[in-house]
Amino acid sequence: MKKSFLIIIISGLLISICPAQKLLDIYKKGPVKLVPDKSYGANNNWESIFNKYYDTLNISEGEREQYKKIILGQDGSVFMSHKNRYEIWKFGPNGNFNKKFGSKGGKPGQFAMLPEVQSIVDGKYILTSDVNARLNLFDLEGKYFKSLKLDYMTGPFQPLGNGDLLLEGTVMFKNQESGGKYTSYKWRHIIVNLNIYSGKTNIVYEVMEDADYKYPNTKNKDSLAPVQIPTPGNKIYVPHYMFFRQPVFTLLNDGRFILSARGTGDVKIFSKNGREISAFKLAITPLNITEKDVQERYENLKKGLEEALERIRSTPWAKGDYKKQSIDGIQQSLKNSDRYKDIKNYYPQLPYFSNIILDDEGNFLVFEFTYSEEKESNKFNVIAYDNAGKILAKTSFICDDYKLNFSKNTFIISKGYVYALAELKNHKGMPLRLIRFKMTN
Repeated sequence: MKKSFLIIIISGLLISICPAQKLLDIYKKGPVKLVPDKSYGANNNWESIFNKYYDTLNISEGEREQYKKIILGQDGSVFMSHKNRYEIWKFGPNGNFNKKFGSKGGKPGQFAMLPEVQSIVDGKYILTSDVNARLNLFDLEGKYFKSLKLDYMTGPFQPLGNGDLLLEGTVMFKNQESGGKYTSYKWRHIIVNLNIYSGKTNIVYEVMEDADYKYPNTKNKDSLAPVQIPTPGNKIYVPHYMFFRQPVFTLLNDGRFILSARGTGDVKIFSKNGREISAFKLAITPLNITEKDVQERYENLKKGLEEALERIRSTPWAKGDYKKQSIDGIQQSLKNSDRYKDIKNYYPQLPYFSNIILDDEGNFLVFEFTYSEEKESNKFNVIAYDNAGKILAKTSFICDDYKLNFSKNTFIISKGYVYALAELKNHKGMPLRLIRFKMTN
């Protein structure tokens, strides 16, 4: 299945902050063409900068060298988290590499686990996080400022000024015991106000989500292999059930936030105190899955299970009952994989959307999850909405030279430009680039 994208723009969310919607004017005039600025980053040797790109293609997605994250400074500087190197890289406003800072370790200014840049606080501190909720702050030249440790995993952050941040947190809650044999859990998603100077936090909203697994009630640590909980109707979901079910939060710089559902297309807007202000449904008709989707899902599943089986067999720390149960479970899944060949066993629709991105004028960009027979499609349609769900404009975005990843981690719209990590098409050497595109009609 190939993903192409429809972007829905909900305009006017931040009218009090950004009164002139200049980007919306560009969207209305469309089609919008993304033209690479050839002078941007002209001094960079991409073969050297991203020299681990090919060496890490077979590592899990979250650790791949090409899966980085970028944030944009007020002066146009770009900060990039280079996870495998435990470093943060700074590129100047001209796109040229400036410096790097950080290293692996537990001392101040070091990273215990793979770091990720999150935001720039008060225009002067770079905020980073890791999966264990360790937050580190540096000034814009990479000098260590301070650290914070939270009690929950963190998602996106949004600076609000004066050291205040709005953030999404996630923690696993014990849910219930099933017949005394298993314990199941729920994910608690929370929206939190945090002040980096005082460390004070305040939870303003929460929503619960069922987990996908239950765990045996045993004191034997070698017997803790999880058991997957069946989906509704025991249906197979494309891409997967969690993608449909997970709440998607978009944090606004006035303290408000948006909750969207990929499975239903429902959108709710909340005040900074967590009170629901308005709600509407995206004007998207989710597409039905195809036999091609089914074949891809089956092939990917089988390949993933075979790779997992090889990993568990060769992992030194996997031993005893845990190793046996894991191997038995994977082998049983391989035996049952034939059900993934039949489209009748599938949930019939794709999600309503893939990603959500805010541009710097407060337009809410919703990327439709869809398929396309075009192998190198970089054209995507755009619909503009107001707060009441009224369509304001329709257009399309086009990029001819690069393969784009429409993710808020690697795609930033600001002041008429798009800053992106993108792969140059038909390039025999290093394809990955930090690019600045001019948005033109």
